[in-house]
Amino acid sequence: MNTLRIYLSIICTSIRARMEYKTSFLFYVFAILVFYSGQIGLLLVVLNRFHEIQGWTMGEMAFLYSLLALAQGFTNLLFSQLVHFDQMIVAGEFDRMLVRPLSPLGQVIFSKFEISTVAHLIMGISAFWFSTHFSSIEWTLKKIILFPIIVTGGVLIAGAIRLMVSAVAFWTLRNRSLVHTAVFSSKEFIVYPVSIYNTGVQFFLTFVFPIAFINFYPAHLFLDRSGEELLHPALAMGTPLVGITLFTISIIAWKVGVNHYQSSGS
Repeated sequence: MNTLRIYLSIICTSIRARMEYKTSFLFYVFAILVFYSGQIGLLLVVLNRFHEIQGWTMGEMAFLYSLLALAQGFTNLLFSQLVHFDQMIVAGEFDRMLVRPLSPLGQVIFSKFEISTVAHLIMGISAFWFSTHFSSIEWTLKKIILFPIIVTGGVLIAGAIRLMVSAVAFWTLRNRSLVHTAVFSSKEFIVYPVSIYNTGVQFFLTFVFPIAFINFYPAHLFLDRSGEELLHPALAMGTPLVGITLFTISIIAWKVGVNHYQSSGS
């Protein structure tokens, strides 16, 4: 209980620090909304020109996007500080965390609570509302129960990727290029249906770098789409299992990295 209070105190301190410059914070939220709006706008232009993408209608594409945006929103809420972990190592901040009677990973995660995540969640909720009105989703009890489980699985996948990328910094100190490639740029692959890519790319996004499980595969389950375009129909239910498996592997990678870590000397 005392540990929880300490983490809550760290979160509150982070929020106060972030809100100290309210204008800067509001501009940051606005910039995120503009970025996502531009992304959605481009998608709408493409759909307006071709009416559908690989058999996916506008409503179905909106649902695909909503799963991605919701997973990214909650991932940023929980794991935002991991993308800056290399800076903590170089500045010697992580050394101080190792001597405290708290989990080093917990301290890293809670050292920055990104409340601007509200912008990501607004876009996710908006896309979800749009998709439920312009697609043929039939919300059965099974789907209602599965939805938060699927979103949680997507968050675990995205969070695991951030954690594994962060662990690389224990050996390299700097990992900015990997962060931009694996965390930020990679999600552009799943804004559109993975089925538009060739089999090799689909295999990579399914079994090597499994971000297709964040939205593409579970979307088939909720939209009742035919499994013909899937590598295997059973993959539509794979998000929770992939999320748990990948996050477990990432925790192991993190622990190996901590054991390997030597002070940067800063």
